[in-house]
Amino acid sequence: MVEPNSNDFLQELLTLAGSGQAFSDIHLEQDAQAMIKTPRGWQPFRDAPVSLKEMTPFLQAVDEDWEDKIVDRALDRPLTLPNCRLRCNVYRMGAGSKVGVSIRRLPLLPLALESTGLPSYVRTLLDAANGLILVSGPTGSGKTTSIAAMLDYINGLRNGHIVTIEEPIEYVLQRKRSIVSQKEVPTDTASFASGLREALRQKPDVLMVGEIRDYDTAETVLHAAESGHLVLATLHTSHAVGAITKLLGFFPAEQREQRATALANALVGVIFQGLLPSESGKDFVLASEMIFNNNQQLAPFLSAPGKLHLIADFMKRKEDNMSRSLNDALAQLVGKKAVNARDAMRIAYNRLELHEMLGNLR
Repeated sequence: MVEPNSNDFLQELLTLAGSGQAFSDIHLEQDAQAMIKTPRGWQPFRDAPVSLKEMTPFLQAVDEDWEDKIVDRALDRPLTLPNCRLRCNVYRMGAGSKVGVSIRRLPLLPLALESTGLPSYVRTLLDAANGLILVSGPTGSGKTTSIAAMLDYINGLRNGHIVTIEEPIEYVLQRKRSIVSQKEVPTDTASFASGLREALRQKPDVLMVGEIRDYDTAETVLHAAESGHLVLATLHTSHAVGAITKLLGFFPAEQREQRATALANALVGVIFQGLLPSESGKDFVLASEMIFNNNQQLAPFLSAPGKLHLIADFMKRKEDNMSRSLNDALAQLVGKKAVNARDAMRIAYNRLELHEMLGNLR
């Protein structure tokens, strides 16, 4: 636990991190203004530039040997404060002449599922005994926070064994009804793929994979979901269908049809999410796109690569009131005046359709 000390900048930074101000990230750069990422974008949190001397007490709190460790590569370390956790990435820049730090602020404990902004019926995904749940979105869209809330929900309901493979561990899950084993890459296991393979021999009921990045991880995730485990995994994509396309894209062309069939059987659902400013600009609001694979309804679309785009129409069917497009969610938020139309248009990937939908609201 890091305690505030007498250094002015360190104290200022710790006070900021522990404040109730709405921001997700802090950017420190030697001899430049320190910035925070608010719902309305990056803003300075102090006027004067930050010197390396001012940054040093914080860097030492992150890792005493930070200077030696960033010679070859960036340093990733979590830092636990009295009322939040910071995910810190320390790196060199300017041809080795400057030091930068990228800091993500996270609550100490996972949010309650109802506080994430996801629809309440997302619980039906988590009630599945086995299968695959994909959570996708761009960097900084709250995927880690949503998954931590989902795992904490499962933790409070099931007498099971939850195993997570993360890089780094961001939310520390406390044991409730489930046993919880959190593994960090590369400290506790060499990679996501090796961590998954090892975990399958450790009697897990629920597995969480921080990110699917390669063939080995994609293959093991599918195998685990098919063999009786509930698997939650994240992907960086720009929409929900993109998560399915990207997962199948990790497999060679000759294996894709077979893996698509396996995915049709194993997939429970896909959540795509993004964050946008509230109407007031003082908070973040989550908008989500959902695909539910009830009774393997997606099988016809997964049977051939040329049919994947038809899932977008499937999400709009009125008889499936659980799947929904991002534009449906955004139009609803605009209609409730939770967000403004300009910010909704900015986050949408089908802007023409959303423009027409918002026109119908007037």
